[in-house]
Amino acid sequence: MRFFTDEEFEERVHQVREKMAEQKLDAIIITNPENIYYLTGLSHQGYFAYTSLVLSLDKEPALIIRAMEKAIVEDMVVPTVKCYLYSDGVPPLPKPKHRDKDLTLSTPMEGPETGGLHPWSMSLGISIQSDHNDEVELKDYSAPVKTTCQALQELGLASAHIAFEKSSAFLPYKIAEAFVNKMSDVKWSDAEDLVTECRIVQSSTELECTRKAAEISDAMMMSGIAMAGPGVSSRNVMGAIYQTMILRGGAYPAFVPLVRSTRTLAHEHGTWDEWDADILQKEDLLFLEMAGCYWRYHAPIGRLAHIGQISPKTEKAYETCLAALYSAADALKPGVTADSVYKAWQRCVDKAGLSHYRRHHCGYIVGIGFPPSWSGSGVPKGLREGSTMVIQKGMVFHLMSWLLRTGEGDAFFSDTVVVTDKGGEFLTKAPRELNAR
Repeated sequence: MRFFTDEEFEERVHQVREKMAEQKLDAIIITNPENIYYLTGLSHQGYFAYTSLVLSLDKEPALIIRAMEKAIVEDMVVPTVKCYLYSDGVPPLPKPKHRDKDLTLSTPMEGPETGGLHPWSMSLGISIQSDHNDEVELKDYSAPVKTTCQALQELGLASAHIAFEKSSAFLPYKIAEAFVNKMSDVKWSDAEDLVTECRIVQSSTELECTRKAAEISDAMMMSGIAMAGPGVSSRNVMGAIYQTMILRGGAYPAFVPLVRSTRTLAHEHGTWDEWDADILQKEDLLFLEMAGCYWRYHAPIGRLAHIGQISPKTEKAYETCLAALYSAADALKPGVTADSVYKAWQRCVDKAGLSHYRRHHCGYIVGIGFPPSWSGSGVPKGLREGSTMVIQKGMVFHLMSWLLRTGEGDAFFSDTVVVTDKGGEFLTKAPRELNAR
């Protein structure tokens, strides 16, 4: 149940370990879902509970996770990873009466015990029987902190130099504080973006996933625009997008599609909701931004649709916005800085007489994503004015061109673009024509 080969995972682990050695680290504790997935293949929605990967320089990686996730770990995670399970503080189920057969959710009860199913062996979070019908040793870890400390001790890291991702949104302060205090002989430091930096350049296999995600994104966008029109509810637009997303082979995205009309345009990360009975009206703007997802790789795309008719100043804004998008894509070449790409975008805007108009960025790196962001935890690595980030071949960006509330018309385009030797190659290709729905 993994798209990538074991060999590719091994190469990823090797790259991370090289960076660890450069920083004189003995181990890192990884809690960002994108980074754990990148190194192990674990894809699920259980990251809301504490999950971490301990990666040392020479020992097998150790995945610390809730016991109830054991089955998905066995199916998805590379076999070189050792799993440390912790329970939620409940006892295991009673031993089954019949040891000659496994207890599963689908096994009917026979004989005098009728009227139901055998209890599932994982229903309390701890497996009570192995696949070979042997007794297994139950390790009831009372808390993730205890399990983390035990893993570090067993890996010989009780007095090592260990870094953890201090900025991770998936590392509760209470847990981090506890394992730092309990392992008092460890030299602790911040892993910062150590793993993230290893995955910002996509391999050829990763780009296969991104290209497939881009095809799904195009279909989603075109379905949403096709559904839109005067008198149409934004709910119908969202319904068309979701139906296409699923039928075209997409997985659940890390961030829901954004569908906003003129009345909610300023809700930066808002979207349609159950309370919104918004009916599109003539002269409305319809903001659409979404990403297809394939094996957790995302390809965002954005368009601004015009409902019923187009305002007089829109054509100029459209031309400026599109020219700026193409200019930034052309500037996306290996060796240049993010600052130079942003300035290529800004020059087109300035040339149109809008030098007063500024954006905080004109794009950011995308790839693996888990809820709640298709760009990973924290503030995205963006194409910002003043940024010294060096562009590399194989980086993938959500490239954006906005002109909203300028007083000179409104326009918006965004696409997924991969860096090549010749500049940015557009992976999303939905039409960029100016027309009214």
